[in-house]
Amino acid sequence: MKRVFILLAATLLSISTFAQADKAKFFIEGQLSTPNRAGEAWKLYNVRSQGISFTNSDTIYGHDTDKGVQLVFEHASTTHPQGFNCGLKFYRWQNNSGRWQIDSEVENAEAAFSQQKVMSIMLVLDCSSSIGDADFVKLKNSAKQFIDVIIDKSDDGNVHIGVVGFNSMKNTKTFDLRPLTRDSRKEMFKFIDELELNNRTAFYYAIDQALDHIKVYVDRLSIGKDKIYDGSYVIAFTDGYDNDSFDPKIGKAAEGVEHKYFQHVNRRIEKDRIGGAQIESYVLAIRGNDVDRNNTDFERVLSNLSHNTSGNKFYSLNNFDKLQAAFEEIGTNLINKWQSIYCYIPRGYDGRVRWTIECGDVARKFFMGANASIGGIGDYIDRKEVEHKGSVIAAVGLDMTFPVTDLISVGGYVELNAAHGIGFAFAPMAAFSFPNNSAILLGIGYRGADRFLSNGFLMRAGYKLPNPWYITASYSVGKGNTFMLGAGYTIFGRKTE
Repeated sequence: MKRVFILLAATLLSISTFAQADKAKFFIEGQLSTPNRAGEAWKLYNVRSQGISFTNSDTIYGHDTDKGVQLVFEHASTTHPQGFNCGLKFYRWQNNSGRWQIDSEVENAEAAFSQQKVMSIMLVLDCSSSIGDADFVKLKNSAKQFIDVIIDKSDDGNVHIGVVGFNSMKNTKTFDLRPLTRDSRKEMFKFIDELELNNRTAFYYAIDQALDHIKVYVDRLSIGKDKIYDGSYVIAFTDGYDNDSFDPKIGKAAEGVEHKYFQHVNRRIEKDRIGGAQIESYVLAIRGNDVDRNNTDFERVLSNLSHNTSGNKFYSLNNFDKLQAAFEEIGTNLINKWQSIYCYIPRGYDGRVRWTIECGDVARKFFMGANASIGGIGDYIDRKEVEHKGSVIAAVGLDMTFPVTDLISVGGYVELNAAHGIGFAFAPMAAFSFPNNSAILLGIGYRGADRFLSNGFLMRAGYKLPNPWYITASYSVGKGNTFMLGAGYTIFGRKTE
């Protein structure tokens, strides 16, 4: 019997590895070509993906590393709820079987913040009196949270951050650009905390100053041979129209897109190149007390100052409670732009390859769990009209399910039990999965116990916890009703963190 269980488990597990790749919702796939002679590069062509995006073309070139041939997919992002946190598994296409086969000896692909890219960011923060003290604290906390989102992914100094705090032109203050590290983070936070509210709003002037600071800084920045300058970013917040910016060569700021100071700043964002890279800008706006709620020009003007490739250009917010989430989203968007997927393939292989994200995809995994339970058998009379007193019953069992949809898996339960004698149970079973890797197990079948003198219709239920453990309860109706409670441990199908 033990050999049968092992063979069945191995068969189902083998089938599940094929199904996992075939039905994957998040993958990168391509045709791999090994170089024919020295000096040629490995090439992955006919590249396609689902649920994962990147900026490379349909042909990716690889190079040899100690982990195998490395392929890099630039500016990678995914719509998977857990992102790239659990890595990407590598599969080869098996022509003889017409299925995907996982290669467990190949290093899992993973996404990482690119250590070859250097970028600069200026935060431009409105400090006008119309914000109010309580909301000003929320603005400061949101800006600091943005910095924390970035530093969580890169604290090695490749990201350079500065801050402009403005109200009037005279009171505009600047924290010069510098590499973002754990130490400089403290200095940035101190600068932000010490910003103060005052009258007037020199929004265009503040953005102009931010662009000047980035240009001067990047022109002097020494970038190593193994790194590239990837871009300049302005993240600006205001709660009202500009009413203070002035330059004799440009003129005075005024409402509307036709005015010269607006056009000057807008043109700089669109046309200037810093370090050879285009400037990208994000604008966040809340209608302050000095902006008419029915004034449609307010959003039209500010949205025109937003220029980037991420899709989320302009954030029009109803109140300051939503500001932190908006800053976090922009930070996440930037991180997605800067991260790359590093994939590895074995040397000397030609053919189709696929990398899939599988973390948290509970319904698409074969599940096997071992469990133990204990309970009691009630009094009963057997076929020979011999009376048997109730007794304690203990059992060990095996649960197995195989996915058929995103939510439902089917399989079975087998049990070996002992009371006064040996017995067994079996039950077809269904599992209903949840995104957090928990599941409900339900089954009906037959239980024979106490040398099969007590037997009956078996009903069984269980709950699989988000961790590897699960709990069960069963009740069988017949001669000597039996009730048992048990606990099990997931052998296959555990969540990959």
